[in-house]
Amino acid sequence: MTVYNGNIPSNVNKDAKYSVVNGAGGKMQIRLIFRLSAGEKALVTTTAHPELVKKVNRIKTEYSGAAGGAFYINEFGHVLVPVDQTCYCAGKYDRFLEFDFEGIRIGPQAPEGMKPGEVWKGPRVGVAYTLTAGGKDIRYEKQTRPNVMTEFRLSKAVNPTAAARLAKRLSQHKPNGGRIYINEAREFFSPMELDGEWNQIYLGNLAEDEWFTAPDIELH
Repeated sequence: MTVYNGNIPSNVNKDAKYSVVNGAGGKMQIRLIFRLSAGEKALVTTTAHPELVKKVNRIKTEYSGAAGGAFYINEFGHVLVPVDQTCYCAGKYDRFLEFDFEGIRIGPQAPEGMKPGEVWKGPRVGVAYTLTAGGKDIRYEKQTRPNVMTEFRLSKAVNPTAAARLAKRLSQHKPNGGRIYINEAREFFSPMELDGEWNQIYLGNLAEDEWFTAPDIELH
C-alpha cells in the first residue's frame, strides 16, 4: 500500500468523512452522517459500492487489524484511508457516492442551478485548503519530515495569474480568507456564519481553473 504524499484530510468532525460500517446481515456498507440542519442529522448508507469497500478494508485490515472505518475521496479521485497517524492511498475511484434519504438524492455534485453564496446542502466530506487573506492565493501545509511543516501554494504550482484568478473568485463569498474545502466532484464549500448561524456555504466548482498537480503515486 502507498503512504499518501499529497494534501492529507485533517477534519475530525464525524460528518466530514465517509465510513465503512457493518450493515444488516453483516454486509459492509458505506455510511455518511448527513446534517439536515444545525440541530438535526441523519445516518444515510449505500451498498452500491462493494469495490470501494474492498479498497478501504484492504488497508484497514492490514494496518489496524480490523475492517471498517473512516475514509475520504479527494479532488483527484484518490481514496484516502487514515490509520493512526498515517494516511494511505487505496487507489483511485471514479464513481461518485450518492445516497437516498426520504426521496432526496445526496451526493457531492452541486444541484443544478445552485449558485455560489448559497448554503451547501451536500455532504461535508472534503479536503481542506486555506484561502489567503485578500483572496490572492490558496495554500496547504503538510509534514515533509519529522518536526518540519512545508507550505505549498497554488501560485507556485501553476501560473500565479491563474492562481490569483481562482482565489479571487472564491473570495467573493469568503472575503476574509480562511479554510475552504474541495470534494471529489471538485465543488468548493466553506464554513461561514450566515443569518447568525454557522453553516457550509457553496463557493463554486473548480471547473476549468488550474489546480495543484495530483501526487505521483502508484494507483491500484
